[in-house]
Amino acid sequence: MKRVLIIIQVIFLVLAHSGVGWGQKSFVVVGKSEQGEGEQKPTLEMAIKDGLTRAIEAVIGGLVTPEDMKNRQATLSEEFYQRTDAFILSYIIVEETPLEAGYQVSLEVVVDTKAIENRLTSLGLLKGGEEGSRLREVRVVVSGITSYETYLMVEQLLSTDAGVQGFSPAEITAPIFSWKVMLRGDIGRLANRFLSHDFGGLKAKVAASNAERLEVALSR
Repeated sequence: MKRVLIIIQVIFLVLAHSGVGWGQKSFVVVGKSEQGEGEQKPTLEMAIKDGLTRAIEAVIGGLVTPEDMKNRQATLSEEFYQRTDAFILSYIIVEETPLEAGYQVSLEVVVDTKAIENRLTSLGLLKGGEEGSRLREVRVVVSGITSYETYLMVEQLLSTDAGVQGFSPAEITAPIFSWKVMLRGDIGRLANRFLSHDFGGLKAKVAASNAERLEVALSR
């Protein structure tokens, strides 16, 4: 029992320090620059640019339909991917790896999600009054968390999902964990993230889902 209490205390501490401000989102991404035939010599700056673009793509992918992502690719490239400085609040290089013909970098990036949402709205790709784009609080309940490692997997999913704007612990009665989640977008999309996520041998099943609550059960 003492060990369970210690784990729970650690989880509260991690959650309390894991977020960034509202209208911002933190990502860990990998960027690459590699030599291609007829292309310019790859640089570290090109790898960083690639990583920043991937972070912005992750945010847009959670707000724009796949059809619009495909049909408006040229617009998205011109408005966002070629102007990463306008939407990146900060980044740090976590790891730098020389490749045989280029560079690879792991970056921790903070993205200005509010600025991206505003620009998408002005382009007609995000309708401000629609349910799908409204920021709201939902409850996410996950049962079957019996180890700290499994908890970290769930937290990683929440912290990297583009639709999740923030989360905080609501209730813990191990092995059931509950979070208050500020969500923008369809809760069904978040449910699908759980179903497709790798939980280290555990299988996820959606036990219940509605506009305000998502219940997920993890089991072997």
